[in-house]
Amino acid sequence: MKILQKIGAQLAHHLSRPRRGNTKIATSSPEKLSGCLRPGDVLLVEGNSTFSTAIKYLTQSSWSHAALYVGDALPAVKDGEEQPLLVEADINDGVRSVGLPFYSPFHTRICRPIGLTQDEITKVINFVVARLGYKYDLRNIIDNQTNARIWI
Repeated sequence: MKILQKIGAQLAHHLSRPRRGNTKIATSSPEKLSGCLRPGDVLLVEGNSTFSTAIKYLTQSSWSHAALYVGDALPAVKDGEEQPLLVEADINDGVRSVGLPFYSPFHTRICRPIGLTQDEITKVINFVVARLGYKYDLRNIIDNQTNARIWI
């Protein structure tokens, strides 16, 4: 592993840890979300990590994370396992699938696309599902920090 990749991975691990005393009340249960979400919806999440705080500050938004609801586009899981319904890019794990209960402790909001056809939504879902397993580009963490220091 290259030295910058190793530094980026360590920094990502540190920044993704939850911050104490910075938890918002969850606004919906997984059951309520499941009843409202449609394939192609984006679940916005107000995260509680140091990385989330930085994203919210830099974007001037309450939301630090987004996951795409893909419905039944993912392969079925074994009996007793939770069916993942969301695809997201995680700083540590890369592009992965997660279930709705994963975000049950967080403040969330549904963002629904307007004006997309069902065919376009299917193409978006297929595109993100095909990227499961891709790694997060940690190089940009180092590059952005270096560039920020140059301009300061």
